[in-house]
Amino acid sequence: MATTLSTQELLLSIHGIELRFVTNSPALAGAASALLRHFTRPGIGDHPATLSFTAVARREEIPLQVSTGAKQLYKGSGIALPQDQKTTWLCDVSAEGTVLFADFHDEGLIVIDGAAQTAQGFLVQPEKMSPDTRASFVHFAMTELLKRCGLFTFHATALEKDGLGVLIPGFSGRGKTTSFLSLLRAGYRYVSDDHPFYRLHGSGVEMLPYPLKINVTDRTVQFFPELRDAPPSVLRPGIPKRYFHVEDIYPGPLGQPCPPAMILFPQVHQASFSCLEPLSKKQAMELILPHALLVFDAAVARREFQALARLVEQADCYRLHFGQDVLDLPRLVTPLLDQRRMRAEN
Repeated sequence: MATTLSTQELLLSIHGIELRFVTNSPALAGAASALLRHFTRPGIGDHPATLSFTAVARREEIPLQVSTGAKQLYKGSGIALPQDQKTTWLCDVSAEGTVLFADFHDEGLIVIDGAAQTAQGFLVQPEKMSPDTRASFVHFAMTELLKRCGLFTFHATALEKDGLGVLIPGFSGRGKTTSFLSLLRAGYRYVSDDHPFYRLHGSGVEMLPYPLKINVTDRTVQFFPELRDAPPSVLRPGIPKRYFHVEDIYPGPLGQPCPPAMILFPQVHQASFSCLEPLSKKQAMELILPHALLVFDAAVARREFQALARLVEQADCYRLHFGQDVLDLPRLVTPLLDQRRMRAEN
């Protein structure tokens, strides 16, 4: 990271897409560095996409405004934190031409220009935000830019084994991270715990790493001895979950870009043993769509839907009825993955 006066800069190459991150806020620079540490580069080309964030003291100091001609596309809010039930964010999204406005009310404004490949963020006192909140604003702006370059992401965990990808979408409480950890500790390689990248590649789709910290509930921790015994310096406190970095507990190389060979849709049940239920492509498509992030641009939405459809078409899809045999999940999944590999080789 290079510093010029009060401006800090981070140069990135995210699976071949070059990005320059600039901010006047040490807190935001730290958030971007932690979020994107695997993608930093000492130098990039002359025409990168640009992501800039400016810290301001008050909303009134933001020099940009939502265009009066912009059409509203979305209105929503975040979750309430358990400590004080304060909503984490409010957001109105609108667009005019290729420009997207994400208005976070008292927290700030992000303006994304797809044609110019720029995103400008203005956050109110980001140093007072939690680290996860700061990172979420950077993540939002970055992924909106990357979508316009054909690189998509969604809510899922992902692993790679011997060149084949396993994708596990799932809402909170369905066993997504628990099943992910069961495979990871058995020799599968880490692709992402929450937001794997994917893109059209040739006639199919490839999954790409987006390494992030791994968030775990206390219930998940109890299944794995290495997590139960981890010191607080490794398994760290967070809101509302604890977290760790994969290399601190499961050292080894990160997963490589790979085709998705298997999609598991987990749901926890009380049986002693887990089982897999094959799903049709139609069923799998219906299940995976809610895990794709909101798309506000019609052209981007068409490309993302096309990529999702190809992803489902090329993978074997199952509903994972996740029982009490958490540590034995690899015995169920790995033989099917091996069969998939042998079919491809033949």
